[in-house]
Amino acid sequence: MSEEDRSRLYAWFREQLDERRAEYMMSCLAPAPLSDLATKEFLTGELARFATKKDLAAVDEKVARLDEKVDALVAQRAEDRDVSRVRHYWLAGIGLTTVVSIWLDAAGVIG
Repeated sequence: MSEEDRSRLYAWFREQLDERRAEYMMSCLAPAPLSDLATKEFLTGELARFATKKDLAAVDEKVARLDEKVDALVAQRAEDRDVSRVRHYWLAGIGLTTVVSIWLDAAGVIG
């Protein structure tokens, strides 16, 4: 039933009955065509597209595991950086020692 038909029917009910009864009669009618109203099957299908609490709990568990892995990788990266820094200083020390010994040998201080 269109909105225009509903308005005419309501006006007719008000002429034939009082306003309170006309309101009641209109409340008994579907507010829109029955084909436009949602069915339980439609709502069930639409709601199935959304995540459930169980799905969200599983995602939370995966996120927690990923956080643990990220923490472990961050710690490993810090450790690798420290090892790399030590190797760098060690190699720089060897290089400096070699350059100084060559320089002192060339200057005749050692030899």
